[in-house]
Amino acid sequence: MPKETLIAIGAGVLSAVSAMAFLIHLPGAFLFAYLASLPLFLVGFSLGPGKIAIGGAVGFMVAGMFGGAFSAGIYGLTQALPAWLAVRQLLLQRPSLPQPTSTQWYPAGDTLCWLAILAASVLTLAAVYVAYGDQGLSIQIAENLDIILKGLSPDMAIDSRGKMVALIAPLFPGAVGCSWLIMTIVNATLAQGILIRFEKNLRPSPAYVDLGLPQWMSWLLIASAALALLGTGEMEYTGRNLALVTAMPYFLLGLSVIHTWARRVSFTGMVLFSFYLVVVLSGWAAIGVAGIGMAEQWVGLRNRVSGINV
Repeated sequence: MPKETLIAIGAGVLSAVSAMAFLIHLPGAFLFAYLASLPLFLVGFSLGPGKIAIGGAVGFMVAGMFGGAFSAGIYGLTQALPAWLAVRQLLLQRPSLPQPTSTQWYPAGDTLCWLAILAASVLTLAAVYVAYGDQGLSIQIAENLDIILKGLSPDMAIDSRGKMVALIAPLFPGAVGCSWLIMTIVNATLAQGILIRFEKNLRPSPAYVDLGLPQWMSWLLIASAALALLGTGEMEYTGRNLALVTAMPYFLLGLSVIHTWARRVSFTGMVLFSFYLVVVLSGWAAIGVAGIGMAEQWVGLRNRVSGINV
């Protein structure tokens, strides 16, 4: 068996074991679970999409051995499929015109949008599936959050637990989707950084300050926002969370605009530290950053900012 195939198989096993860290009670389970897709990205960005497909398939089977069909399905949706999709897209290339000797790589922003669409698709399918039962997605999530909080803190008063559920549940699916997107980006970035250090990368790293998004992504966000504003009940709940997920690429695009501006000032580190502190503490600030991302796509804020010296 070729060495590259053995490496891919090993990466799949390691990825699945990491993803099942809580189930098999590994020390440091949270860190292992968060970095579960890192071995797949390492294989994909160094050996290509074919090898990451092997690793993902092996990981799927190993996850099934540990936790059954449900765990295998969760692993496939949250680890194997997104890693394969990202690697496949990011390694697409074509000759760059008018200089065919250089290479034009698939844009990182487009890949980010496809990952957001994957998250939105899973959310939509979950809403449709649950809709065939007696309860909608919002009620199912609220009830499960109540059970989880009761298990984590049995002594919490019922009223306090109810208030916490009411606070978390309205945006919980969207928040999970955004967290998953960030987790995928972190693992992909770490893998690329490691491979560059050892000169094993297949493509150069895209510059974050040059991030761009396809025009069609804005229509998905607008459609999700319209569903949230015009829909009622479960339609409104689903639209609200879809809007959160589809806004995530624009949030990251807005961050790239902020980074472009910060590079123009002499106290870049302090500006970025203060900015991220505000974003962490204020949800409204995060909405504003996504708005900056939308404005960047429509009017080119970054080009205007790059011409200003502070």
